[in-house]
Amino acid sequence: MKPFALLTDSGCALTADLRSRFGIDSYVSGNVTFPDGHTEKADLDWQRRTPEEFFSAMSSKKFLLKTSCPNIDEIESMFLPFVEEGREILMITISHGLSGTYNFALKAAEKVMEEHPGSKIRVVDSLRYSTAQGMLLAYASQMRDEGKTCDETADWVEANKNRFHQIGIMDDLFFLARTGRVNKAAAFMGSLVGVEPMADFSDNGLCTVVGKGKGKKKSLDACARYLEKLSIDPKSQTMFLAHSLREKEAAYLKKAVEERVGPKEIIVSSVDMFCGANIGPGLVAIFFYGQPISKDLIEEKKTIAECLQGK
Repeated sequence: MKPFALLTDSGCALTADLRSRFGIDSYVSGNVTFPDGHTEKADLDWQRRTPEEFFSAMSSKKFLLKTSCPNIDEIESMFLPFVEEGREILMITISHGLSGTYNFALKAAEKVMEEHPGSKIRVVDSLRYSTAQGMLLAYASQMRDEGKTCDETADWVEANKNRFHQIGIMDDLFFLARTGRVNKAAAFMGSLVGVEPMADFSDNGLCTVVGKGKGKKKSLDACARYLEKLSIDPKSQTMFLAHSLREKEAAYLKKAVEERVGPKEIIVSSVDMFCGANIGPGLVAIFFYGQPISKDLIEEKKTIAECLQGK
């Protein structure tokens, strides 16, 4: 039996080299509409512009972008070649709270399976975005390499996705507030000079502020302590670290985590275009596998408070 196809969307932040490494068979692109009114497919490989050009343009806060998800027909067109090859499909999508991709993928899968009896398509809502979604795909790829079936892999991802954490800092929450991804009170705090909002995923998959640091280095050091406290077997993990126009801070956080827990590998990449249009410049965050995320982030908020105190 052929191995199942592993598919995703343009919210996963996996460039061509990483998609090849983790055996991502295909992805469907969402859309980004630019200030002049033209729309482009979100490009995971940054072929038309560099991440630096993209996020630098957003720095003025006048370069405002809009995103939209791929439609059902586009997702169906991605599924069909693999169904025709007789392969089962697992698609892991960006969080339904950030995009309509998951719901459209469910509809596309239902249509394809009705028209092709005996085919199997599992669609899993990652409840994550960008590099965290990419990390889930990397774990799914490893399970496939170990001989796990499509159902076994999909079930594991469903059961464990709320063990995938984010911790990092965001210079300015302007773009997230503009698109309703954080509230205006949190955005105001994030605009204060020297205040660094720090976020993890909530139990429903939304990126939520768990603490506020003062000063970048102190905050990034607290992030490394947070990871140490909440991660499981960090030395065996391939972790992912993403940034939007913050290479210096990303390098600092990478070194701090390496010195504190010594993970197997830390893959550093830019936030992807599709998610970056709503995040803007100023993010640096590391993603890791750890303890289940607690209800209302009670444990996470307690932990980051301790870490900011140097405990």
